Amino acid sequence: MSRLALVRDLKFRDHTTPDTHPESPARLVAIDKMLKSKALDDKFKQLTPRAASEEELSSVHSPAYIETLKKNAEVAEKRNSLIKLDGDTYMGPETYETAKLAAGAGLVAVESVNDDIHDCSFVAVRPPGHHALKNKPMGFCLFNNIAVATRHAQTKLNAKRVMILDWDVHHGNGTQAMFYDDPSVLFFSLHQYPFWPYDTGWFMEDGKGEGRGFNVNIPLPKGTGDRGYFSAFDQIVKPVTAEFQPDLIMVSAGYDAHEMDPLSQQRVTTLGFAMLSQRLADLRDMTGAKVVCFLEGGYNTQSLSESALATMQILNAQDAQEAGQVQTSYVIPDVVSGQNPISSDKSPEQVDERVLEVRKHFSKYWGNLR
Repeated sequence: MSRLALVRDLKFRDHTTPDTHPESPARLVAIDKMLKSKALDDKFKQLTPRAASEEELSSVHSPAYIETLKKNAEVAEKRNSLIKLDGDTYMGPETYETAKLAAGAGLVAVESVNDDIHDCSFVAVRPPGHHALKNKPMGFCLFNNIAVATRHAQTKLNAKRVMILDWDVHHGNGTQAMFYDDPSVLFFSLHQYPFWPYDTGWFMEDGKGEGRGFNVNIPLPKGTGDRGYFSAFDQIVKPVTAEFQPDLIMVSAGYDAHEMDPLSQQRVTTLGFAMLSQRLADLRDMTGAKVVCFLEGGYNTQSLSESALATMQILNAQDAQEAGQVQTSYVIPDVVSGQNPISSDKSPEQVDERVLEVRKHFSKYWGNLR
């Protein structure tokens, strides 16, 4: 029996963007092809998404915003063309319904792990969601899929403490804004900094009111590789998670920190994402929390599909031996014998200084960091 349920649907390809836009249907086509080429379609329980209702969307988005997107979709259908919502976010005739389906896929995913049949789920959807604000689209995102699912898990499925881990290369500003004063949601974002969005993501943004200390930004310098991401995870994410003891772990699984991605300057490898996924699995086993991953960024179709598949395989592994075999399969064959296969940081001293700085700041909130 599979440990991981995969939520996907061909309808997610219906959201169209301009021909040269990086967030294209080709991203999901590549993942589907990779699953087929590796003969893994039958390894995961396949689940069909449903559309989120407007009431479910309004748990984090304003009704006026939802209505505006609906009207924009009607205009796009009437014109049979794309509508530009901001500098890089577009809607076509099918986008509104596709975005509702993407948000609803997250609801199906959290429900699937709540029934104890699976302890993990991966939501392979588009458009992505972690930049979407309460009343504004942003950064290719219309509805904040992970935020909608988090509120659903809390209100309908009795999840009392939810941890959100965002390892997309861009700061999860939309998710941060939605839970900034909420101590029931612990939010981590590991992201390149300074980077887009340009006015958000510094570690001093640590929450508001009762939520102080529960918003943990880990802004990593340009050129951070596997080593730096592991250091941030091991020195900050793991000890704080152990203290928080979440019921549910939600992951904004963006793969645009990959060294092959055209939109960033980080140096994470596919093996690096496999090893990050193993650390995620270790948190699952340490806390007993269920895990739901949401596809966010990743714009090189090869690195995206390989890295997403690595996460699925690691979370689905039945034991340590199988997980080790998955990781070994992502070691580049021509790596010189005895050489460390993980990527280094461009400026390791700068990365170490930043991790230490973040850890020191949050030690006033979390005993495990002292």
